[in-house]
Amino acid sequence: MNLSKRLTILTLLITIMTTAVAAGPADLTLFPDESSSRIDSFTSYEMEVENLGPVKDSFKFSSSEPSEISIAPTEVTLDSGESRTVNVWYNPAVDKDEGTYSFELYATSQASGTTFTTNGEVNVIKDHDVSVEVAESSQTACLGQAATYKIEVTNDGIQQEEFSLETDYGQLSTERVSLEDGETKTVELRISSNSEIERNFNLVTASITSYAQEIDRISFTAETCFDSEMNVQPQTQDVAAFNQAEFEVSIENLGTKSDVFRVTSSAGELAEEELEVASGETETTTLNVRPEELGGQQIQIAAEGESTSSTNVGLNVQNGMEASIGYTNSNPRYCEDERASAEVRVQNTGAAAETFSLSTSDGNLSTSNVQLEEGESTNVTVNLGNRQPDSYPVTVQTTAETFGEPTSSAQTNVVVENCYDLEMDVLPEVVSAGENRSTVYEIQLNNTGTQQNTYALKTDGPEWVDLGTDNVTIEGGQSENVYLYAGIPFKKEGEVVITATATGKEIQKSKTVRLVVGEDIEEAIESDQNQVSGSFTQSISSFISEVDGNTGSKVIASIVAGLGIVLSALYLI
Repeated sequence: MNLSKRLTILTLLITIMTTAVAAGPADLTLFPDESSSRIDSFTSYEMEVENLGPVKDSFKFSSSEPSEISIAPTEVTLDSGESRTVNVWYNPAVDKDEGTYSFELYATSQASGTTFTTNGEVNVIKDHDVSVEVAESSQTACLGQAATYKIEVTNDGIQQEEFSLETDYGQLSTERVSLEDGETKTVELRISSNSEIERNFNLVTASITSYAQEIDRISFTAETCFDSEMNVQPQTQDVAAFNQAEFEVSIENLGTKSDVFRVTSSAGELAEEELEVASGETETTTLNVRPEELGGQQIQIAAEGESTSSTNVGLNVQNGMEASIGYTNSNPRYCEDERASAEVRVQNTGAAAETFSLSTSDGNLSTSNVQLEEGESTNVTVNLGNRQPDSYPVTVQTTAETFGEPTSSAQTNVVVENCYDLEMDVLPEVVSAGENRSTVYEIQLNNTGTQQNTYALKTDGPEWVDLGTDNVTIEGGQSENVYLYAGIPFKKEGEVVITATATGKEIQKSKTVRLVVGEDIEEAIESDQNQVSGSFTQSISSFISEVDGNTGSKVIASIVAGLGIVLSALYLI
């Protein structure tokens, strides 16, 4: 490094060191240290600055409230021991509140960068002042409803003054108030909205003639307080007439406030007609409907509170008045001397109690209508009375009376039979025989009825006439033969009348035959109306074919003897 450069650096270092040693303290004195000022004016101070350092120095001035304090000059240069006075003005801000405020003044040495400080005070005085109190400055209102803000305006100044009120939202009850000093008046601000909104805005209260002013912040919210939605399940339903249909009605509160709903319906009965529903909650009631008319029906359900909701539900009403009918005894059979009837069972197979009218194609009903609960049944008789043997078709029909339909029917055949009848014959009708001989009659019994019958047999004639049996039982449509024995006593002559009678249930038949004994034999044989040998032989043959054993042998012997006597008599003639 050359010599010139070294000398330059050395000189610079000496200068810096000399300045650092020369820079000294400064003394700041403020007079007065306290002063007063109105809000729309200012007050002044004087600050003396003395350089206590050993060398000359420059000082630059500033303050803690640069927007309100002005200093002139802003910078001075003082020799060592020299002092100088600078002017200080305090001009309080317009919105500054009344009171005593402290402030600081600064002097910064250019030589050392050291800042020296002094303190002062100022009493701010307001000749004109206003205070505003907004009750509930933040409010929430329901849609379409107004929020009212109570604004109290007070003149805190020292004289009468008029103030204006301005806002960019809402409606003020008045935009100007005139107040004596210390007086307070209330102004109302009303705000409403038909749509949801959140709004923050300013209320400016200012003197018409002075600096007095206050700005207040106000908040307004408009919300949906009352809204609801109705839901009904099911939306449509099929039901039989006079039966109960049930709907579940739910009310959901979509608003921000609790609401009480009165529920109504164009038909049916509600389990609860009033529902209190909290915000965001759902409450349910039940609608019961018992329709009495057929077809489709629309039911309107509404819930009315601060809000209203409604809906329609459908009901398809069907005819559930049905009955089943059937005969308890299919194709009943009666005898002709009995009172014929048929019995039907009527059952309510529908879905409700009903009265059913009845009609019949034949006969008389024990009742023309029946009233039956659901599932109940009863028996009804159709009386046909006494009828001739035949088959009688009977149709019984039921009709539900409420709607005149539906109808049901059942058919059967009532059969009237000839239950007890008899065909009776005695062969031969005329028999000739000699004395002390025997003869046999065949009694033919044909049960022409449909029922089994037992017949009691008896004869009306001489005591020497005897029946083989006193009674006989014959199935319906079957035949039986019974034999009548006539043992002719000695010296018996002439004609004998014998009557055979068969008596059964509901029937009696008789048949009379003649027996010619002794001297009348020839006349009987020669009579054109009585061929003795032919009839007698036929009777004997028929009889022989049906008897056997000892009884048959004895009867045959008697017959043979009788024939011998007859042939001898013919020969002698």
